[in-house]
Amino acid sequence: MTSNLTYAYAAVVDVLGYCQRLKEDRENGSLAFKNELQRALLALADINEAVYSYQAISDTIILTCSNREGLVDFLQVLKEIKLAFLREGMFIRGGIAYSQHFKSNYVTYSHAVARAHEIESKIAHYPRIVIDHNIVHMFEASGDLSELVKSDLVCVLNGAYFLNILDQNNWKDVYNWSRSLYEHDRNVLLRNEVEFAKHVWFENYVFTSAHADPTTDRYIPTIQPLGEQN
Repeated sequence: MTSNLTYAYAAVVDVLGYCQRLKEDRENGSLAFKNELQRALLALADINEAVYSYQAISDTIILTCSNREGLVDFLQVLKEIKLAFLREGMFIRGGIAYSQHFKSNYVTYSHAVARAHEIESKIAHYPRIVIDHNIVHMFEASGDLSELVKSDLVCVLNGAYFLNILDQNNWKDVYNWSRSLYEHDRNVLLRNEVEFAKHVWFENYVFTSAHADPTTDRYIPTIQPLGEQN
């Protein structure tokens, strides 16, 4: 089997708050979350299956790309997926890696998927899709880093590279979607610092963008002295 191994990019993406949204549907006797998931996954409907392969299982999406020169296009696909989920009121988090990969109808043997899952579960933490630093170093070594820079699809913070979904045309939409998601989750976030931190991180990301509208207000309350709470 190892003789059939090729190298591929792999992304492992998880839907955050999946169990909570299932609980809401159960309590409300609703299928709203199922419908939102289906609409979000329509972002994958038109991808080129000769280049990309994907699986959507419960709260996890696995997407692979066998074209080494196709990283920018792969990142663009992931950007559209992330925007589609945010539009439907869901944060997603993920990891991207490049390594050996084999898949048949019955067997998946993939160092790329394993590494992407490790990045998603141990490094991403917030609603972001983290890119393995080895991918960036690979592009640096080959002299192709300018392609990634020009794409404006990669950000870096504290040594972690991650997918940039913001641009001049969508900033206001992303702001409105993330604000609506915060309002939806507000009661669940109360005294839940882990989940609250995800929203705080995302709001900071939105407002540190070069495309941010300076006239737009932040939607998460700031730290206040006792007695001055809103």
